[in-house]
Amino acid sequence: MSIKKIDYSLYLVTDRSLVPEGKTFLGQIERALEGGVTLVQLREKDTETGPFIDFARKVKELTRRYGVPLIINDRLDVAQAVDAEGVHIGQDDMPLKQARAILGPKKIIGVSCNTEEEAAIAIRDGADYLGIGAVWFTSTKKNIKEPLGIEGVKKILKSMESNPVPTVAIGGIGAKNACELLEGSNTGKIHVDGLAIVSAIMAAEDPKIACEELLGLVRKSLGKMGVMANNTVEDAVKYAIQAAKNIKAKTPMVHHITNYVVINDNANATLAVGASPIMSTNRDELRDLAAVNGAMLLNMGTLNDVDSMILAAQANAEHKNPVVLDPVGCGATKYRKGILQRFLTECDLTVVKGNAGEILSMAGVGGKSRGVDSVGNSEEEVMVNAVKTLAKQNNCIIGLTGSTDYVSDGDRVFAIENGDKLLPLITGSGCMVSSVVACFAAANRDDYLLSTVAGILTVTVASEIAAAREYVNGPGTFRAALIDELYNVTNSPEILCKYAKIRVIQ
Repeated sequence: MSIKKIDYSLYLVTDRSLVPEGKTFLGQIERALEGGVTLVQLREKDTETGPFIDFARKVKELTRRYGVPLIINDRLDVAQAVDAEGVHIGQDDMPLKQARAILGPKKIIGVSCNTEEEAAIAIRDGADYLGIGAVWFTSTKKNIKEPLGIEGVKKILKSMESNPVPTVAIGGIGAKNACELLEGSNTGKIHVDGLAIVSAIMAAEDPKIACEELLGLVRKSLGKMGVMANNTVEDAVKYAIQAAKNIKAKTPMVHHITNYVVINDNANATLAVGASPIMSTNRDELRDLAAVNGAMLLNMGTLNDVDSMILAAQANAEHKNPVVLDPVGCGATKYRKGILQRFLTECDLTVVKGNAGEILSMAGVGGKSRGVDSVGNSEEEVMVNAVKTLAKQNNCIIGLTGSTDYVSDGDRVFAIENGDKLLPLITGSGCMVSSVVACFAAANRDDYLLSTVAGILTVTVASEIAAAREYVNGPGTFRAALIDELYNVTNSPEILCKYAKIRVIQ
C-alpha cells in the first residue's frame, strides 16, 4: 500500500471525447500539467489493450516529466505494462484485495464509493484513497446512481472519521461549485482532500488557465478550513517543535538494520529523542516486528544480508510504516550501486537520507562516495536539482546532508544551515541523523518532508549547543555531549526557534 504523501488537490480524469476541435488529447493533458494538476487518471473505456498501452506510455512520459503520478482506470494490465503509479477501480471491477495481490504494496489503488458501506469496505481492504461520487449529474458517466450532493459527500466523510483515508470528490465539479463543495462537506474533523475533474479541464479552451483557477480555489478553501500548505520557514520550525513532542508522547519503536560501526550511537540517539530502538537482523521476526513498528531504518554501511533488509522494508510497507534508507557509500563500488538499485526498485522507500557524495552519485551528477564520508560538488544549484529530481523519480523524500542540508519532496525544497564543524568528525554522525529522521517519521506521518527537516534540524541544532559546552575539547567529548543535547532539545523543542537557520528554495 502506498504510504507516500500524495497531493490529491487537483485530480485530472481524462476523456478524449471532450477535447475541443483543433486541440489534441496529449496537448490538453500537458497544458493541464503546466497549470498545476497534481494527479492524472487515464480513462480509456473503449480502447483495445495494445493501443491503450501505447497511449499510456505517451501520457506517462508527460506525467513523469512534471513529477505527477499516473493512475490507470480499471486496467491493471495496462498499469503494469507502463509501470504507472497506480490504478483506480470501481465497484464492479476487480476486487481490491485481488488488485493489491497483483500490484503489490508500492502502487496506489483508489476505489470509487457512493455509500458509507462501500467506503468502509474499501478502507478495510486497504484502499489508498476513495473517489466519492458522483456529487452531481455529469455527462461523462452514464447510468450513474442518484447523485450524492454536498450532504451525501459529508455523510460518507463523517462515517470515515475514526479511520480516514484521503478522498477526492468527483462528478459535475467545476470552478463555480468547487469551493461550495469543499467547504460544505467538511465535517469539522476530516474533509475532501481534492477534486477529481473531467469536463472542466478536458473541454477547456486552455486547460492551463482552467487548472490554475481550480487549484487556486481548492487551496483557498483548504486554507479556510485550516489546512496548512507547510511551505514556509515558520511552518517548518513550528512543525519541528510539535513533531519532537509527538515522539515523546508516542514513544514509537524504530527497527534498525544498520552497520556495526554505529549501532550503539544509533540506539542511544533514538532513546535520547524519545523513541525505542530495536536492532534485530533476524529474518524470522521481521514480520512480527513490522506489525508493531513505528519506522524501519535501513543502513547500507555493512551489507551482510541484503535480502533480509529488503524483506523488512516490504513488511513495514505492508503495515504503512515509513521506511528510511541511508545509502552509505552507495557510489563507492559497482556492488553497492547494484544494491542501491535493488532498494529503489524492490522497496517502498519513504525517505532516502545521504551525504552529498551519496546523493549526487545517485543523481548521476558527479558526486563520489569514499567510505562513510563524502566528496561532492558544493554548488547549491546542483544540490537542489539533485534532491528535487531524485524525489520525483523515486516518489520519496530525499535528504542531502553537508555544510548545508537540502531536503525535498520533488516540489518543496528546504535548506538547513545549522550544524557544528565537529559533527562530521565523529564516525557515523550521518547515520545518527538517519536514525533521528526515522524517529521523527515514525511519530509524524502527515508530512514526511517536514518530519525529515525536523529530524535533521534537531541533530544539527543539538550539535551546536553540544559544541558550546565548556568541557568539549574535540570529537570524543563532543560525541557524548551530542547525545545529551538530543535529549535536552527534544525535551524543550521551543529552543529550535532560537537556533533554526532554514531557507525555502523556490
